[in-house]
Amino acid sequence: MHNVNTRTLDLNLLVVFATLWDTQNVTRAGERLALSQPAVSHALRRLRERLGDELFVTGRHSLVPTARAAELIGPVREALSRLDDVLQGSTPFLPAAAQRKFRIASGDFVEFLILPRLIQHIAREAPGVMIEVVPLPPSNALPPLLETGEIDLVINTPLALGAGLREESITTVSLLTLIWQREGLPPGRFPLDLYLERPQVMIEMHQRVGNIIDTTLQAQGLTRRVGVLVQNFMAMPVIASQTGYICNLPGPIAQVFAETFGLSCHQPPVDFPEPELIAYWHARFDSDSGLRWLRELIKDCAVTRPA
Repeated sequence: MHNVNTRTLDLNLLVVFATLWDTQNVTRAGERLALSQPAVSHALRRLRERLGDELFVTGRHSLVPTARAAELIGPVREALSRLDDVLQGSTPFLPAAAQRKFRIASGDFVEFLILPRLIQHIAREAPGVMIEVVPLPPSNALPPLLETGEIDLVINTPLALGAGLREESITTVSLLTLIWQREGLPPGRFPLDLYLERPQVMIEMHQRVGNIIDTTLQAQGLTRRVGVLVQNFMAMPVIASQTGYICNLPGPIAQVFAETFGLSCHQPPVDFPEPELIAYWHARFDSDSGLRWLRELIKDCAVTRPA
């Protein structure tokens, strides 16, 4: 075990560590902290020296935390949260003793990605806490619902919600492409010609800002065929498994549905940007230690892209 003198440890290094864990990217961490990329890299190097561990290594698409980093993130977040409570004068939130219901507005894909692990953690650490997930209202209805506390959090891909609201990145999620197994495709990238030729199942999401798949394809002079528009993610693999249509789903969901519905799972033929999940809340509740605890727990439970 590497000996660390906590009396001389710069707390700013822990803030950088937690932000790197959230973003898995030095540049994005710097943007969130208003630091240059060299400054973030320097802070990471100092923390590596102090802790005697790499903490993050370079993966295919992002920084990948080491086992030591995974051990540290929970205690580090708890320590930073408690420090915030003391400095802001808010009442500490004690999960084990809390009796509270949190209302989260999100789409069904967020429930698949985060809710199972979130409920497991809450049942173990905060048995008196209840989570209620409600459908995502229209964008113009969200600010007053967040301001009054009728909804505690909104979790979704980026939204334009206006002033008075806070936002925090939860995770980014890679997309995978699915088709029925009888197509007999080899593992690896999905063939581009088949991707453009075969009809696709597409989710209709009025709340999203643009369509990353179509925008990326159009930038390369390509267009896909949309065969059907559906309202929820669960319908996509069901339809694909019975029609031979293609669907694109967040990686962790895709892998589960592929096994359940007899689909083969592939890297898309084109590298699409990875959708970012954002948590939104009202500035009135910045000092709400319970809400801050929930956000940190959600980030811990968020299913990140495969390394």
